[in-house]
Amino acid sequence: MKKIISIATILTFFSMFLVIDLTSATTVIKKSFNRVAQESELIFEGRAISKETRPSPTSGMPFTYFVFEIIEVIKGNYPDQTIELGFMGGPQGDRILRVSDMRMPEVGERGIYFVKTLKEQHIHPLSGWHQGHYLVIASEQTSMDVVVPVIRNKNRKNLSKAVRSIPLEDFKQRIRNVMEEGQ
Repeated sequence: MKKIISIATILTFFSMFLVIDLTSATTVIKKSFNRVAQESELIFEGRAISKETRPSPTSGMPFTYFVFEIIEVIKGNYPDQTIELGFMGGPQGDRILRVSDMRMPEVGERGIYFVKTLKEQHIHPLSGWHQGHYLVIASEQTSMDVVVPVIRNKNRKNLSKAVRSIPLEDFKQRIRNVMEEGQ
């Protein structure tokens, strides 16, 4: 009987560590491009022009808010020239909240952003997290604007050579085609 209790105690102790470890992990389900586009309320080409960390008005948790200049709305309706999107995380007092696998924009970057919803605040405002975040860069081969997916921990230098790029206008047309197919 003592042996059974010891094993049960060890299993309970071990399972507590598994639960603690799993709660600190982030899981993002891989979605198809079509699904990410269809689930997005707003898709726009824009440039991140500023960022500020402050407590969320809904949760009080630190969020980093980015203001984007909207270059073109590709899907949805948005009347303003700028939009603010909040990503959970950032400094608050002497502490920093980091969300694992969170890839926030960088001020100055230009991209295509697939916004999940304009009505609610989420941990990450883009559909499928990084799956709804693409960079617009100049191709080193042609100097044309191309679109590349955001890749975590990837050096941006020589990015157009490192991953498959799509000409900007072709990428926008692909989004429009997905929207027409979904109607």
